Amino acid sequence: MITSVIDRLIIETALYRCRNNSLPESVCRYLRLNRKKMPLATPLADIRFVVFDTETTGFDVRHDKVISIGAVSLKAQRIVVGDSFEVLVRQEKVGDREAVSVHGLLCKDIAFGVDERTAVSGFLDYIGNSVLVAQHAGFDIAMVNQQLSRYFGIRLFNDVIDTASLAKRLEKGPYYNLAHKVGEYRLDALCERYSIRLHDRHTSAGDAYLTAQLYQRLLAKSRKSGIKTAGTLLMK
Repeated sequence: MITSVIDRLIIETALYRCRNNSLPESVCRYLRLNRKKMPLATPLADIRFVVFDTETTGFDVRHDKVISIGAVSLKAQRIVVGDSFEVLVRQEKVGDREAVSVHGLLCKDIAFGVDERTAVSGFLDYIGNSVLVAQHAGFDIAMVNQQLSRYFGIRLFNDVIDTASLAKRLEKGPYYNLAHKVGEYRLDALCERYSIRLHDRHTSAGDAYLTAQLYQRLLAKSRKSGIKTAGTLLMK
């Protein structure tokens, strides 16, 4: 959602380009949906959350590329498996040895993927004005924004929940930004703590589904802590 004057300027400038037919309709639909901010009083049960993950050629947001995006929606604390998104992105390389050891994708796996522009346009169509959820969300948001900036001159305007930060907030209370044990809030550690069986790890679709299960449990914990609206969930 729009959070600053700069955001509003970017979105209105992009919509002007839509009126001149210089942006794809999928991007224009996304922009129109995100012009207005979600009311802070919106009950959590009424919000569509999209839990997503990216696999990339590396971990440098300036130079590396997205090779897959996986996502699944969640509403009223239920994962909607039939409302999911997955795309392989065609790239010239799959990354260095370290990156490949994480995602396991080979060049032959992404050779028949779609181009970046098509992939990110489809992702915008899928997410609409939903609240985005990801584990250590900053990296995934930055990687998608890299594509959006390159092709359309925009970025994501959705509200975002980081499951690692939410878990810290719920477990450690108002002091959740203080230091914690190394690895304590990695996805593997959180899944173990919340009794989620690791399956299909390090694929974008698999990690999105694991994160969705984690988010389900965190939402249940949130309700017990009095977090019941968009405003109380999204407060920093």
